[in-house]
Amino acid sequence: MRVLLVEPDYRRGSQSFKKKIAESEKKRDDETLWYPPLGLMKLSTFHKQRGDEVRFVNGCDNSVISDLFNPSLMWDRVYITTLFTFGWKEVVETIEFYKSAVGGSAHKIFVGGIMASLLPHELYEETGIVPIQGTLDTPKKIRLDGDVNIDHLMPDYSILDNRIYAINDTLYAYTSRGCVNKCAWCGVPKIEGALAPYVDIRASMRAVNETYGEKTKIRLMDNNVLASEHLEQIVDDLLELGFGKGNFSEKNPKRLKVVDFNQGLDSGYINKQTMELISKLHIRPFRVAFDRLSERDQYENAIRLASEYGVKEFSNYMLFNFNDKPIDLYERINVNIDLNKEFCLKSGTNSGAIYSYPMRYAPIKDLEIIKGSKYGYDQDVGKISREYHDESQVLPSDFIDGAVWNKKFLRNIEVIKAATHGTISPTPGLARRAVGRDKLQFIANLYMPEHMLRFRDVYEATAYEGEKKRDELGTGDIEDFYEFIDKNARKPDEKFIEFHKVIANNSTKEIREFEYKCCDEEYKRWLKLYLKK
Repeated sequence: MRVLLVEPDYRRGSQSFKKKIAESEKKRDDETLWYPPLGLMKLSTFHKQRGDEVRFVNGCDNSVISDLFNPSLMWDRVYITTLFTFGWKEVVETIEFYKSAVGGSAHKIFVGGIMASLLPHELYEETGIVPIQGTLDTPKKIRLDGDVNIDHLMPDYSILDNRIYAINDTLYAYTSRGCVNKCAWCGVPKIEGALAPYVDIRASMRAVNETYGEKTKIRLMDNNVLASEHLEQIVDDLLELGFGKGNFSEKNPKRLKVVDFNQGLDSGYINKQTMELISKLHIRPFRVAFDRLSERDQYENAIRLASEYGVKEFSNYMLFNFNDKPIDLYERINVNIDLNKEFCLKSGTNSGAIYSYPMRYAPIKDLEIIKGSKYGYDQDVGKISREYHDESQVLPSDFIDGAVWNKKFLRNIEVIKAATHGTISPTPGLARRAVGRDKLQFIANLYMPEHMLRFRDVYEATAYEGEKKRDELGTGDIEDFYEFIDKNARKPDEKFIEFHKVIANNSTKEIREFEYKCCDEEYKRWLKLYLKK
C-alpha cells in the first residue's frame, strides 16, 4: 500500500516556525523544538513492517497530490493526527484537502488523536469521516488484520525533520496508560480509555537507540504513573535501560541520563514508599500539579519530601479558571514563593527550586457562543471557542478577594507569563514583581493596561530583589495604578463598576467609546494607556 501520514499545519507558516528553523540549524535543542506526533510515528513502523510505502507531510502539501491523474500514484490510505480542540479549523481543512488524495473515498482517510477522541461526533458531522477513538491498540481499528498492539511499537524517528521536532536526544514512551482520577476538567479518560497500569517499553526503547543512536533523555507521557500498581517494575525497566541516578551516556562527551515524567506526578501518591522507588532515577525536572488550593497540605508535604530525597528542580502546573477565583491562584503561587524562600534558607543560596506554570482551563467546546457550523467551527475566528464564561459577567461583591475571572484577567495572566517565558520565577523577588507583593497588587496587575504590563521597566519605579539592574527606574505609573485600584475597588462607585465592565470585556472598541464619553481625568489617564499599542 501507499500510505500518507499527515500532521495538520498548526504552526508551520508562523514567524516562530521560521525562526525555529534558523536557530535549530545552529543548535538542535530538544527543549525548544516541537513534540513529535507519536501516533503517526508508530503507524509508520507498523506499515513499514508490512512492506508498505510510507510518507509523512506537515499540513496541506500539494506535492503529494499533484500527480493524482495517474491512478498508480493515488494514496491507498491517509492518516491524519489531531491535537487539541482549538486546532479545529486546521484539522477540518486538512481532512477536506486530502479527500482528493484518495479519490474522494472517505473510508480511506483515518483520523485519530486527542481531538478525534474528544469530539468524534462533531468531526463526523463536519467531514463525514468516522474518527478512531482512544489508543490504537489493534490493527482492527484501522480495518487491518493482526494482533500487534500498534501503540507499543517503536516510533519511527526517520520520518521527521530533526530541525523542527524534538527527536535529537529524546526517547518518548508510555509506561502506563490512563488515570485513576476522574477530574472534571480532564479529557484523559476519553482519550486513553481504561487504565492500563503497565507497558513494557524495554524492547522498543532499545530498538530506537540501536537504530538512531543513544539518546540521553526519556520523556514519559504517563498521566498518573505513581498510581500504577506496577510502579516498582516500571522503575526497574528504566534502570535496566540505563536511566538510574548518576548514569551517563556512552557518547563523547558523556551526558547525564535524565527521566522526565512529562505529564506530572500526583502529589497524592508521593510518599516515602514511592519516593524510595523513583529517587533511584535522575528525574529532571520533578513535575507536580497544584490544581486546587484545598490540596495545599498534600502538595506542600509532597514537595518537602521530594526535596529530602534530593530533588532540586521542580516544575509545577497550576490550573486556573475552573471553579476558582483569581485570589485562589495568587494563594497557590504564594505557597511556592514561600517554599522557595524555605529552600533558599536551607541551601544557603539565593537560587529557588520551584518554577510555577499557571495553566488556563479551557472547555473542550462552547457551542452556545459559536457562529457558523453547529458543531463549533467559527467562520469569523476560525477555531473552537475555548473561553470559560461561567462567571465572566458576574459582578463580585468584593472586587479584590471576591474577584472573578473575565477576559481581561485571563489575558493578563498570559501577558505576565509571556514576560517571564511562561513561568513564574523561583527567585522570590522576581516572582513578587510578576504577580504582586499582595492580593491588591495581584488584582491590579490583572486590571492593568497590557502595554504597561509588557513594558514594566518603563513604567515601574520599584526595584525588586533579583531583577537585572536598570540604569534608571521607570515613571512610577504602575505604582500610581496600584493606588487607583486600591482606592476604587475597595469601595466601588458606579463609575468604577462601569470601568470594570468595560475592562473585563477586553474590547478595544468598548474602551474607546468609554474613554470618549468619560469626563473624569483620572480615569481618562488610564483609559488612554489601554488603547496604546
